[in-house]
Order: sequence, then structure tokens, then C-alpha cells
Amino acid sequence: MARAEIDRLQADFGPPPRKARRQEFGLDELRDVRALVAAAATAAGLSPGRANDLVVAASELAANSILHGGGRGLASVWGERGAILVEVADAGTITDPGVGRGRPDPRAEHGRGLYIAGRLCDKVSIASGATGTRIRLEMSAGQ
Repeated sequence: MARAEIDRLQADFGPPPRKARRQEFGLDELRDVRALVAAAATAAGLSPGRANDLVVAASELAANSILHGGGRGLASVWGERGAILVEVADAGTITDPGVGRGRPDPRAEHGRGLYIAGRLCDKVSIASGATGTRIRLEMSAGQ
């Protein structure tokens, strides 16, 4: 049973706000993405466990960007309405409308990132099309 409902592939959300902290990344910058998310989660008042969950979820998405989204991506982090949001964007396209919803086959080499994010975060939204993919994670600071 997933904690978060993963929104449809064409979720309707605007770009991250100007106040968002951003980190472009490739394989060599995954540690920087994790550090950015950890610092923002702590500053937003997430408990250590929930902050760690958000870091793991964001790291999974960033790794997916490297493997499936052109090798690079952009992570954005900000606070909004008592929550911390993380968006990972890349040049890839997701075509499977059920991505991340079902438990992955344990024998499969890939296919766990969105599932893990959905299990750890309060909300996961996906916007994917010809221009790329943006996946947004949300964690309430009040839990």
C-alpha cells in the first residue's frame, strides 16, 4: 500500500518559484542534490526520519534522471504552505501511465525509483511530455 497517490503523467503544476534553491546535476553531483534536500528538509522542520525519507526519494529521482533522462537534471527545493517540495526535471519522457504505482518485480534491475518515492513522500506528481519530465515530491512539515 503506497503512502502517496502518484498523480497522472500530465499533472498540472507550475514551475518552481523563484525562491527555490536549484542544483544542476549529473552523476558527479548526486551528493550535492542529497545535501541540498537534506539542508532544506531540516530547515523546514521535518523530523530526522522524514528528512531522510525525502533525501532518499529525491536521490532515487535524480538517479533516474541520470539513467533514463539524458544523464543530467535539475533539482529544485522550496518550502510552501507548511511543506517542503522537491522537483527533479530532466529531458526524458515517461510514457507508462502506471509508472510507480505497483510493486516492482524484485528480479528487475530497474523500476523502483518512483515506487520508493511514492512510499516515502506525502505526494508525488508527474508532468511528462515531449519537452521532458518534471517530478514533484511533497512532504508536510507538520507530521
